[in-house]
Amino acid sequence: MSQGKSRLVPVVAVLLGLYLVFVVVVVSVWEEAPATPDNMDWDDRQKHNVAAIATLEPGLSKAIVLERLGNPDFSEALTDHDGHGIQVLRYRTHRTKGDGETTPDETTPLLFRDGVLFGWGETAFEQLNNGG
Repeated sequence: MSQGKSRLVPVVAVLLGLYLVFVVVVVSVWEEAPATPDNMDWDDRQKHNVAAIATLEPGLSKAIVLERLGNPDFSEALTDHDGHGIQVLRYRTHRTKGDGETTPDETTPLLFRDGVLFGWGETAFEQLNNGG
């Protein structure tokens, strides 16, 4: 029996050593994905969206806005009173229900005409819908 135990100790030591080498290699080559709006958790993304929207300026291209904010939570298309196509991108900025789902009433709309940002927020959206 003691001879079996004496063989087991070196085998366990070798396996433990191999495991430690494996862990060191994995940790040293691990590259964490850079934080982008699309891979943030909902709370961090919501905070990011609020901060990013606060820095927007009319005239920014849709491409720049998408780069800053990532993919929208909702996207809509409509026509204004002059017949121009309008795209509305909605980003989560606040929570109204603790159900884990994002709904349009928890978002801020960003309004684009011909791929150019011209307004954002519920007031701008309502004015657009009311023909203003």
